[in-house]
Amino acid sequence: MERIGNTGNTGMNDCTNILDFINKVMEECKKEMKNLGHVNLIIAGKTGVGKSTLINGVFREKLAETGMGEPVTRYCQRIEKSGVPIRIYDTVGLELDKERQEKAIEDIRNLIQEKIDLGPDHADEFIHCLWYCIQADSDRFEETERNFIKTIASECDIPVILVITKAYLKKHAREFMEDIMKYNLPVKGICCVLAQAYEDEDFAVKEYGLGELVEKTVDVMPESARRAFTNSQKASLKLKYDESIKIIKQTVSLAFGAGYNPLPMSDAIVLIPIQISMFARITSVYGINMTKAMISSIASSLLGIAGATFLGRTIVANILKLIPGIGTIGGGTISGATAAALTWGLGRTYIKLMEKLFMGDIKIEDLENESVKEEIRNLLKENLAKKGE
Repeated sequence: MERIGNTGNTGMNDCTNILDFINKVMEECKKEMKNLGHVNLIIAGKTGVGKSTLINGVFREKLAETGMGEPVTRYCQRIEKSGVPIRIYDTVGLELDKERQEKAIEDIRNLIQEKIDLGPDHADEFIHCLWYCIQADSDRFEETERNFIKTIASECDIPVILVITKAYLKKHAREFMEDIMKYNLPVKGICCVLAQAYEDEDFAVKEYGLGELVEKTVDVMPESARRAFTNSQKASLKLKYDESIKIIKQTVSLAFGAGYNPLPMSDAIVLIPIQISMFARITSVYGINMTKAMISSIASSLLGIAGATFLGRTIVANILKLIPGIGTIGGGTISGATAAALTWGLGRTYIKLMEKLFMGDIKIEDLENESVKEEIRNLLKENLAKKGE
């Protein structure tokens, strides 16, 4: 396989052929997923309020399957799945008689405190938020439920969000929510959701409210847990987009710095490790499981070139031709502004591609289709023309 001239650097900068590039992207994607850690969420509420439906409606894998939860206390089970950086602690028994209910609440309280007592070196185990679910058509918010929320919020120091589930009738659910708000409970938010579309002979209603719920939740989480939560959820594309734009802006700053003293085109390979890291971080936001074949297809789609000519001088020359006002540089140099524009265009195009894959608008096998490659190249031209707008 042809190799492009080495810069003399080591590590990521040794990425001088297409195979190197693919392997580096795979390595970075795995590292990003490992660095995500976990977000830990308690879901509480009486049996039948729709917790399992809510879980499966919010998160990108079907987590709440019968028998999947591992008991951690008498009244709590842990739900987790490999490849999804979230642990869900699902409560049971809150509708039992008063004595057993108090024991269930004590179990939950002890679980939260147990994780806190592990200390800062085990922050990956901390409980980050609690969703308390109330069924919209119950029309009752019992004193025991109110006391539970007050106890958890005050004694355990974790944010609580009230979730009004099975909100088939929006007006009725909003009225119920307003009644609950009169209690001035120490909660960080309250929202109505319908986690699964419903239809009968008289009316039909689409699912709603899940995006609002996850956006309220991420707002009350520590920064260390937000990336894992954003990866795990599927309800808010906006949340994934906003996080990805942050990543691009950080990367653009690095790229500008790399080109602040104009780079000879033969040295422009120093931009590649910066951009590989950007691709991997955005991939982790969307939770896409990348394969070597996918990376190869995406690379050729983005650049309109293939094989060993992907890197070095050729990558720069081919992409720069697409930036208005730059044209074919030949033996010229790359300024900080040009490096930033290049990175911005690649990043924005990659976000759009991840969105399409995430939403199912493009299937993995479609990446080999010439029509899809052409669509991606057109997106790249469009984003390069915007120059960071």
